[in-house]
Amino acid sequence: MSKPTRIKLLFDQYLQNTITEDELAELYQHLQDDEHQAQFDEVVSHYFDSTSHAAHVNSKEVGDLAWQEIAQHIADQQPPKKLRLFSTFKFVATAAAIVIVLFTTLYIYQSNHTQNRLGKAIAHDIQPGTHRATLQAANGKIYQLAGSKEEIIAGEKAIRYKDGALLDTEAHVQNFTLTTPKGGQYRITLADGTKVWLNAASSISYPSAFAGKERRVVVHGEAYFEVAHNAQKPFIVSTDKQDIKVLGTAFNVNSYENEGVTVTTLVHGRVQLSGAGISKPAYLNPGEQSVLNQYAFQIRPVDVSLNTAWKDGEFIFTATALTAALRQIERWYNLDIDYTGIPENIQIHASIQRDKPLSAVLSALEKITNLKFDVEGRRVKLMK
Repeated sequence: MSKPTRIKLLFDQYLQNTITEDELAELYQHLQDDEHQAQFDEVVSHYFDSTSHAAHVNSKEVGDLAWQEIAQHIADQQPPKKLRLFSTFKFVATAAAIVIVLFTTLYIYQSNHTQNRLGKAIAHDIQPGTHRATLQAANGKIYQLAGSKEEIIAGEKAIRYKDGALLDTEAHVQNFTLTTPKGGQYRITLADGTKVWLNAASSISYPSAFAGKERRVVVHGEAYFEVAHNAQKPFIVSTDKQDIKVLGTAFNVNSYENEGVTVTTLVHGRVQLSGAGISKPAYLNPGEQSVLNQYAFQIRPVDVSLNTAWKDGEFIFTATALTAALRQIERWYNLDIDYTGIPENIQIHASIQRDKPLSAVLSALEKITNLKFDVEGRRVKLMK
């Protein structure tokens, strides 16, 4: 294998965080040679040229700042042998910018212990959301679901946690509402086997058993469905503005009131959409998304993972308006964000793990946007 090819291979492994200590040392040795430094420069330039069509307007600045943050974290944890490598990579800031532009996962901090680097110190860091929900029966009975659990199994005769622990028994069929607060999420398997992931500040109302010719549930907020197939009994999800009719499929629906539109994203299967005041139904095929405003369904192809990543513990932002990203963060961290002065025209590209403390997330946003945020309790505002 030629030296340039070997350097490129090692650099690829380095960016993907799969490089071993010996390979890291080898790459460092190559970069001590001025000739190989030039080859490394060519490798980095190739990455930049191949992605220039998607480059963030501030990609260089983003790369410089993000790399400083990452390098500092490495310096806090890694042995000296590795530290020399990072201090000599004069082209890594550009590479880091490319990684951000390409949405290669931005693991902001690998440690659970982060040091706040915001403009104002946070005395007690705000932790991310967790499994929290309440279940209310039509008869008024309310269950506070155990935070140590993550899913309940609904049935006509009993309600159980996924691990089999009994929550309660029921003498007859009745309706229930599962509700997550800001900073909470939960899962439920319905009586027909349909699985539902409920995002923060959301709810689903459902019967303990599906009778009649259809299976109907009502959703507020955001939910991801994997619907059990039953050709004789269609599954219908009702939101404030639309109905989604399916036989068996997987899709995500986002109907938060403060988002202004209802967004339905189809992973597989096929769904029919109908809305109040809209004469003709719309249909989605896999990989398509419908955005419903007050007038019509607008359908477009999308990368479905961008809309379903939340259920797998990740925020993915791609050309996402900063205010829209902040609304997701606000719900997950149970915040009160003051949007006064936050620019409407800033779009961000990032992938952020949802298990990080708030300080890490805001720090990343500051690097990307060059803005500063102030945190007081659970209130977040733009620092002037």
